[in-house]
Amino acid sequence: MSTGSETEEAPPSPQLATPIQPLLQTWEAEADALNLHGDHRLLFSILRGFHEFSLAQCQTLRDEGYSTLAHLYNWRHDSIRKLLEKISNRPVTRGGRHYGDRKIKEVQALAWFLTDRRRRGLSQDLDLYCQNADNYVALAEMDSLVSSKESIITKPAKFKYSEWNQREESLYLYLISIRSSCGAPLVGIMKILMLGYQLGM
Repeated sequence: MSTGSETEEAPPSPQLATPIQPLLQTWEAEADALNLHGDHRLLFSILRGFHEFSLAQCQTLRDEGYSTLAHLYNWRHDSIRKLLEKISNRPVTRGGRHYGDRKIKEVQALAWFLTDRRRRGLSQDLDLYCQNADNYVALAEMDSLVSSKESIITKPAKFKYSEWNQREESLYLYLISIRSSCGAPLVGIMKILMLGYQLGM
């Protein structure tokens, strides 16, 4: 008979199962595997790393010839939607890849941002884009509505200052329809002038 106290031995801990497949690679690792550098890598980082496009969606855009930021310059809002909807309707066996409405809007916003910055002689500043991505979705949509006008609205007739309240809307719509050499609606200039007048500048 044992005089010492008996202690219960804890059962051995089960071994953790080794995952069959590795965890999803980060966009950086994927970009390294694809040997992407420079502008190719920048576009991939925004689409895959920031907007969370699938790897297949990014590859399909590359197959269509859109593999760098420069390829998005001046890519028209409606043309982006037509192409991505067309790709979405193709069978997978013919290179089809689904792009939902949100993904289409994100490509439109990025193209609008890059084009706008280039027209104004500003740097790409992708950090600024990432901080305000939803705003650029809205701006791209609004700009496309203005750009869709087929002709310039008729210039309003001369009017007296006392008639400003009645004529303001027609002048505003007219200036929206006219664009400067850099593509910006002239209504923005009117707003700046009005603000300066109110501040007594």
